[in-house]
Amino acid sequence: NSNVDAILSMNDNIPKPTSLKKNHMLIQVLACSISPGDVIMVQGNMLFMHQPFPFIPGMDICGVVVDNNSSTKFKNEDVIVASNGMNPVGGMAEFMAINEKEAVILPQGISNEQGASSSSAISARNAVMDHVKEGDRVLILGGSGGVGSAAIQISKGHAKASFVATTSTQSDLCKELGVDRVINYQSQDWWTIEEFQQEKFDVIIDTVGGGNFYGRADKVLKTGKQGGTFVAVTGDDPSPDCRTIWKLLKFFGGMLKHTIYTKLNTRTLPNYVLLMPHGVVEGRNEVLEWMEQGSLKIKLDGDGPLPFTADGVRKAFIRVGSHHAHGKVVVRIAEK
Repeated sequence: NSNVDAILSMNDNIPKPTSLKKNHMLIQVLACSISPGDVIMVQGNMLFMHQPFPFIPGMDICGVVVDNNSSTKFKNEDVIVASNGMNPVGGMAEFMAINEKEAVILPQGISNEQGASSSSAISARNAVMDHVKEGDRVLILGGSGGVGSAAIQISKGHAKASFVATTSTQSDLCKELGVDRVINYQSQDWWTIEEFQQEKFDVIIDTVGGGNFYGRADKVLKTGKQGGTFVAVTGDDPSPDCRTIWKLLKFFGGMLKHTIYTKLNTRTLPNYVLLMPHGVVEGRNEVLEWMEQGSLKIKLDGDGPLPFTADGVRKAFIRVGSHHAHGKVVVRIAEK
């Protein structure tokens, strides 16, 4: 947190982007949500994602097209939801240039802040729809966060899981989302629950990371041969320090070891899957469609969006970095 306080500052003298690349549009940003990856970027903990200073953090936005740069897909004044592809910078600003292939129209009835916050639901969609089958028993670790809260709803409403449990201190929130059982991780360890040991889960989705959760999962999760799958959304460490090649190899090597080892021991261990980004634009379209239909609700942390001030942005990063946000953390940049 002190690292964030020292690094982040507001600058109102940055010029608006003027020279647009081919297929790029100029967007007036209305809202920008923050994810754990944005915090890692600001802290400089990922070797291959280092940015030259100064840079503008954030990438998941909702905004208005102010210069469509002769696009045939979008016109000026369209309200869109977009990210910056694999370059997670540029969003926490009044204006941002984005590639039109990363953008989709914001459906009617969805707020700017919810649109900007839909990115975590794409990860939840991929984790659930790729691995959960109708009738499965599912355990979601971290049910009140951005990914976890969406995963509960998608598991119940779209994958048609027969039973969904989650770990959280926010019991009322999770039950409102449709979960069948909430385990307060402060007072109970999910892998020790006798009911789960007797009737094991088909899928565990870990949105928390750390805690050697995969090492404990076999107590309540079916083996790979039985179809049991552990989906790691965050990896083994939610706040990895990968500032050197050695640390980077150690971080990713550990997860690769899990994957290979479990493939060779499916009779005794659950499958281990590290969730990697894929189908982002397709996922964004589907997630926004579910939101428009009312079958998916994006929960915002606290009392709603934070203001676009130095204090507001710092609070957003500190909140996400604490790993105790209850819903998506989003900053309102402008009104529309």
